[in-house]
Amino acid sequence: MKKDIHISAITVLALCLATASCTVKEDRQPCPCWLDMDISGCSEHTWDVHVSAWRGHNIFSDKVSVADYPDVYERTVEKGMVTTSVFCGLLRSSVQGRTIIIPEGSQSDQIRAHSALVDCSGESARASVELYRQYATVHLSMKRQDGERYPYTIEVRADVCGIDYVSLSPVAGDFHFRPDADADGNWIFRLPRQETDGRIEVAVFLQDVEMDRLPLNEWIDRSGYSWLDRDLKDIYIWVDYALGKVSVSVQGWQKGEFMDMAL
Repeated sequence: MKKDIHISAITVLALCLATASCTVKEDRQPCPCWLDMDISGCSEHTWDVHVSAWRGHNIFSDKVSVADYPDVYERTVEKGMVTTSVFCGLLRSSVQGRTIIIPEGSQSDQIRAHSALVDCSGESARASVELYRQYATVHLSMKRQDGERYPYTIEVRADVCGIDYVSLSPVAGDFHFRPDADADGNWIFRLPRQETDGRIEVAVFLQDVEMDRLPLNEWIDRSGYSWLDRDLKDIYIWVDYALGKVSVSVQGWQKGEFMDMAL
């Protein structure tokens, strides 16, 4: 009988230790936070989006259909401050880690993106997603001194080849693209978000011989355009070789004044 009592006491003690051990383990690993992301507004621009969350490392990353989540897209995340990222518009570019890289010889995809720091220190958190343009469409028109449309081919060059879709900052690298002129003799091309003091130029060719080089970054900067805007706008540039002047205007603004240019 005493032996049985002794065994029972040991069993109870073992159970108590096991319970205490589990409690300590739970304290070290607190319950995660439920993160609700409202992506319903993205349907204005796209059918599906790339969704991810970051906290020094990638917590989750997924491609989802917006229609499948009319209320919220819900995931668990580590408690603390978490950066949420959502983007769409990927076509020719590639995802490399947390960056979107434009292939050599291509223009920017029509990337729209969202990034926000969310406080996930509680049991639940909510984030509303709005997608903003991370590219600018440039409309370039050039006329010769005789008033005819400019007859040459062009190559657009810049020092940004993509975007970090978590921080929404430009990624340094070689960018070059040769757009075709449209029926009216205009060139239309897309640039990714740029550094505020970065190089953007247009090389002008006649039968593969470079004839001129146009400093688009200087002209765009003088127009008051900002590459730091949350939602980038279109840019319109008119080059008049007869007058030796250039005019730059921005989508939604009044037409810019002509300014002198070196030819």
